[in-house]
Amino acid sequence: MRQLPERPNLDQLRRQAKELHRGAASGEPAAVRRIRAAGTRTSLAAAQHAIARDYGFPSWARLKAEVERRRDAPIGVNARQPGGLPMRSWQTMRDWMASLLIKRTGKDVEAWRRKISKQDLDDEPALRRWLTAQGVTGYSQRLLVWERFGYPRFMTAGIDDLIGRQYEDRPQLRPVLDAILTALPEVGPVVVVQARKTYISLVSGRRTFAVVQASTKNRVDLGLRLKDGKAGGRLQAGKGIGNGSMTVKLTLGSAKELDREAIAWLKRAYRENA
Repeated sequence: MRQLPERPNLDQLRRQAKELHRGAASGEPAAVRRIRAAGTRTSLAAAQHAIARDYGFPSWARLKAEVERRRDAPIGVNARQPGGLPMRSWQTMRDWMASLLIKRTGKDVEAWRRKISKQDLDDEPALRRWLTAQGVTGYSQRLLVWERFGYPRFMTAGIDDLIGRQYEDRPQLRPVLDAILTALPEVGPVVVVQARKTYISLVSGRRTFAVVQASTKNRVDLGLRLKDGKAGGRLQAGKGIGNGSMTVKLTLGSAKELDREAIAWLKRAYRENA
């Protein structure tokens, strides 16, 4: 039985049902078997019923009600995290990337898996080249590569585990991270905290706008993605921060250095990338 994500997407489930219905209507044996297991008719309603059964629900109406309940429920937050912000687990990150894939290509992960399985792609570089030729890039491409060759450790490790390792030998810098997280509610309404192996990404509804990285035992670098960001004053070149997309950075040796000026830069980064 498939597990319903923490934040399921009803539109994605509808697309799964439509794709299953199309497959059964065209005579695909696997699709026909799934629908026949849920009923005798090959209809969209039967496909929706089959999808509901896949997730352990007796009907599409029950599945839909659960999706709406989870959508309206408060986002689960790690109790140790200041500011009450959503910490993105690897499952919710995968779900977000999967929804992005559907939005950009019109096909879900399962449909792309089937397409990929028909290609002679035995290594990651070959798959990336093929996906790029199909117009699949960025997070969507990364997801399909991981689905094919396995997820990296930083994706499946727990958030506490990842953050704990980053500050294990520099606990005096943890208050800097906590100060940044505490300030985020005033930065923007849609901020997700995503823990990586060596840094933490701050993500708007569009993309990563800032990165928090304990670069040395004496400082935390706050990388900022600014359109016209140039080094000068407190701002330094963002080279070597996070995934390389940060244009500038602020160096913070203590929580007190996250002052109004620093928060203003963080707000600007959010606005430009929201």
